[in-house]
Amino acid sequence: MSEQRRFVIGVDGGGTKTNAILVGLDGTVYAEAAGGPTNLATVGTAKAAQVLLDLFLECCATAKAEPELLQNVVLGLAGAGRPAVRADLTDKLLAAAAKKKFPLKSIVVETDARIALEAAFAGGPGVALIAGTGSIALYRTEDGKYLRAGGWGHVLGDEGSGYAIGRDGLQAVMRQFDGRGEKTLLTKKAFEHFGVSNVEELIPKIYTEGADIAAFAPRVFEAVVERDRPAHLILVKNANDLTDHVRVLLMQARPRLKLPVCLMGGLLTHDNVYAKMVKEKIVASMPQVLILRPKFPTPFGAAILGLNAFR
Repeated sequence: MSEQRRFVIGVDGGGTKTNAILVGLDGTVYAEAAGGPTNLATVGTAKAAQVLLDLFLECCATAKAEPELLQNVVLGLAGAGRPAVRADLTDKLLAAAAKKKFPLKSIVVETDARIALEAAFAGGPGVALIAGTGSIALYRTEDGKYLRAGGWGHVLGDEGSGYAIGRDGLQAVMRQFDGRGEKTLLTKKAFEHFGVSNVEELIPKIYTEGADIAAFAPRVFEAVVERDRPAHLILVKNANDLTDHVRVLLMQARPRLKLPVCLMGGLLTHDNVYAKMVKEKIVASMPQVLILRPKFPTPFGAAILGLNAFR
């Protein structure tokens, strides 16, 4: 079996989508695939295992790679912080793969933040500030220690995330309805986004029909561009929250050199009013920080961890 014909798969999975890449041991990317959400805290391990296995099958089919050539799978998933959850996912993934007669030699489950950090700095020090459906900051210090801030889920944390912004936007709608808040463009945008015509129809969408609250965040961005004051205040609040994630890590480690920070996740990697606001607040309040672009796409961060096993 030649080096070039052995593969690893790296996966980046969150609350909205999951991306996978299949790479050779020399780092060449042979296939990519995308699927639904695999946030273990929201979809559960059984559903996540099925999504992941489908991605493995698609990658191997695209690359015309026999499953036996797959040496290692590294999964960077939201909600994978607890060892018991990781073990349960591994068991379910092995069981699902066995039914498909798909051999899996090695499965490593990491958090999505861990692989983002690897993708950003390829083993070097720095902070990955991630804001998508959820949010977290992870810092690898100059001496190789790991520090974190946030990442506690939408009930206990995730400040500055798509969920937080979407929720805050909907709260502004309800404050206007009650007369407790300013008139806002978010009311019309919420009705359009969720396909309702009034607040009475909106409530069951949120509480009983499983509406994707984080998906409303881009509508808040739109309202800011259209000069809506309540929407602007929502983004200022959440941008400050994300900036605090970096500040607290900086204070803990007090690095000797400029601290590299990569802005990652769906809210911060696109050109939008929120990403610009977060970047400006970090740079203005922490002159010792240097904003950099990630060295690699996030799924490749998982692949790097898989490839490290063969070095």
